[in-house]
Amino acid sequence: MSRQQVIQHYTRLLTRWPVDRLRPEDRHLQHLLRKRIEVTPTSHVDEGREINAAYLLLDNTFTKQYPLPDAMMNPSSNPTHYTDLARELDEAPDRSWWGSLVKRVQGMVRFR
Repeated sequence: MSRQQVIQHYTRLLTRWPVDRLRPEDRHLQHLLRKRIEVTPTSHVDEGREINAAYLLLDNTFTKQYPLPDAMMNPSSNPTHYTDLARELDEAPDRSWWGSLVKRVQGMVRFR
């Protein structure tokens, strides 16, 4: 694979990869992909494998090939655990300081 093709693949991955709002900016995959575009490669074989792996992850190939059973995603002890966790992760980046404090206190004290 030529260097131009590698750069095109990395650029395509860079535009399609979702942003992780909880991770610091210098830890995003986009940051790594930008570095890969700028740096001269040491081995074309490794780049091809990296690009292939990134496309497989982007297309959720392994999730489709090896789906998790419902019993694992909805444990009988707490069936809504993973949906609650996903909702919490979606809400966390936009929460204010006051909202974080209220959420923390709610986690410490539970009324049932």
